[in-house]
Amino acid sequence: MRGTVLLLEDDVDVRDAVAGVLEDAGFRVATAANGREGLQVLAQDTSPCLIVLDLWMPILSGREFLAQLQAEPEKSSLPVVLMTASDSAPPSGVVECLRKPFGISQLVKTVEKHCLKVNRAA
Repeated sequence: MRGTVLLLEDDVDVRDAVAGVLEDAGFRVATAANGREGLQVLAQDTSPCLIVLDLWMPILSGREFLAQLQAEPEKSSLPVVLMTASDSAPPSGVVECLRKPFGISQLVKTVEKHCLKVNRAA
C-alpha cells in the first residue's frame, strides 16, 4: 500500500470512479459523501497522506470542512487537493487544485506527489 487517501465527494459516481483509480494505483481510499462524514472518518484515527476534496457538498461544504480541519492542530498540516469545476482561487489550506474534468494520469500523479512528500517527512 502506498498510503491512505481520504476522498470527500458527494456525487457517488465520481466518488466511486476516483476511488477506483486510486485503489488501482495502490492507495487505500477512505470515502465520505460530505464534510461531516469526512470529519467523522478523520476522528476514527484515519491517518491519510492526503485529502482529496470536492468544494460543493451538502451538509458540510468543502470550505466548511477545510475551516474545521485547520482548527484542529493535529490535522491542520494534512495536505488537501481540491477537485472543482470552478475557476476561482482555491481557499486557504489547499496545496493543489484539480480542475474538472481532469485526466486519470493527472489525478494519480498529483496524489503520488503529495503522498510522497508526507511519507518522506514521516
